Amino acid sequence: MKPNLADKALQLLRARSGVRTDVTLTDGRTVPVWNVAWGRDIGDDYDHVTTNISPAPPTEDQVDFFYTDEIMVIVDPESGTVLLGSDRE
Repeated sequence: MKPNLADKALQLLRARSGVRTDVTLTDGRTVPVWNVAWGRDIGDDYDHVTTNISPAPPTEDQVDFFYTDEIMVIVDPESGTVLLGSDRE
C-alpha cells in the first residue's frame, strides 16, 4: 500500500473504533479489528498497528500486530462493503 493510502487506512481504522472492521493483509490473513493503537518508528514510512487492546472487544478476538503497508483490503463485515482496498484506490 502506498504511504498516502496507508495513512488513509489508519485514519479509517481509528474512526471505526468500537465497530468491527475486517482487515486483509498481504500474507492472506483477515484480522478482525475493534480498536487500534499505533505509532511510527524513526525512519519508517509506515505505522505499526496493534489491535484489540483497550477497551477489550465484545468478542474473543485476539490482539494482533501489523504494519499499515501490509493492508490490502478493509471491509465492513456487517454490510460486506469494501471501505478501502486495491479496487477502491
